[in-house]
Amino acid sequence: MSRRTERVARLIQQVVGQIILERINDPRVDPARVSVTRVEVAPDLTSAKVFCSVLGSDAEQRTALRALQHAAGRIQALLHERVQLRFTPVLRFVEDRQFKQSLTTLTLIQQAMDEIRQQDEIRQQEQTPAGPQPPAREAGEEPEDPEAVDEDSPEDQA
Repeated sequence: MSRRTERVARLIQQVVGQIILERINDPRVDPARVSVTRVEVAPDLTSAKVFCSVLGSDAEQRTALRALQHAAGRIQALLHERVQLRFTPVLRFVEDRQFKQSLTTLTLIQQAMDEIRQQDEIRQQEQTPAGPQPPAREAGEEPEDPEAVDEDSPEDQA
């Protein structure tokens, strides 16, 4: 992607996100649950894929994406008012599966890390000797300094 198409894609992402938040009154689209995750613009800037992530069940996601696709013409007109381009790209709304896959991957990693921590705790408990524990210090008592040298040690006499 050229620098220009990247800039246009970022701009479209910001503006379309604002339009969905502020100007779309369709009850099928909850602006709090819909986010524009990325935009891919054709090299000739005539079309753009708007990738959206919708929080909710699969049915809610499909309904919201259909509503966005239905409102694409209106969103495109509002985009034309806010962004000065020779041609306003034709918008096509699609589900961002990459975003969902990333969330699924992160969830799996978190579960694996939790299992590893549990196994480590079990190993530590098994390895801890059940024998006598060192005496507890009383309040105000200072810990012994292992580097302290006895006054009568042979090293001091030399």
